[in-house]
Amino acid sequence: MAKNRGDVILRDRMQFDLDGSGDRTTLYGRIDLSSYVNPVARDGLAIKEVRFQLRDPTNGNTGFFKPVADFASSGGSVGAQSAIKLYATTRAYENAADVGIASPDVLCVYEALSSVGITPAGTTPNFITTERFYGPKDLHPEGFTVVSDLLIGVAADLWSLEENATLELDIMLIAEPISVTTERMNELLAQGMDL
Repeated sequence: MAKNRGDVILRDRMQFDLDGSGDRTTLYGRIDLSSYVNPVARDGLAIKEVRFQLRDPTNGNTGFFKPVADFASSGGSVGAQSAIKLYATTRAYENAADVGIASPDVLCVYEALSSVGITPAGTTPNFITTERFYGPKDLHPEGFTVVSDLLIGVAADLWSLEENATLELDIMLIAEPISVTTERMNELLAQGMDL
């Protein structure tokens, strides 16, 4: 829900594929913000919240994303780990492994790690999924100012229960249209030239 009367809620959806091992090299989707940002007129957005929802539209009646990567892959003798990373940024990073909360121009980072514990042969493996989300409220409490389109990055390692699947990522932004000072606009444009 919007925080203030002037806030806008923006929604978008992107699709991405996992390969036969449940891997996805770094891929970007672009959210078009041209209706709200205009560097010449000094119009920008302060993005206050970003929400992600992973979905598998082919999965049953609900289309839920399997939150455990592979609960049987340990084979009873070796632990297994899988990971997925989602993030919003105004800078295209070549590799999602380079993206963290200290990376320039990153609004938020979501990571999920699914682990299968070592178990005796013939028993059901133990598993756990750990999620971490660092959002604009954590990294940029007053809102992250953008004057360009937003990039949504995704990458995955060994999320094998969703192998060969076309997944969907729903994105919701809560943002406030703002007027950007000339000094701040020059900073943002200089950062953009750094790419």
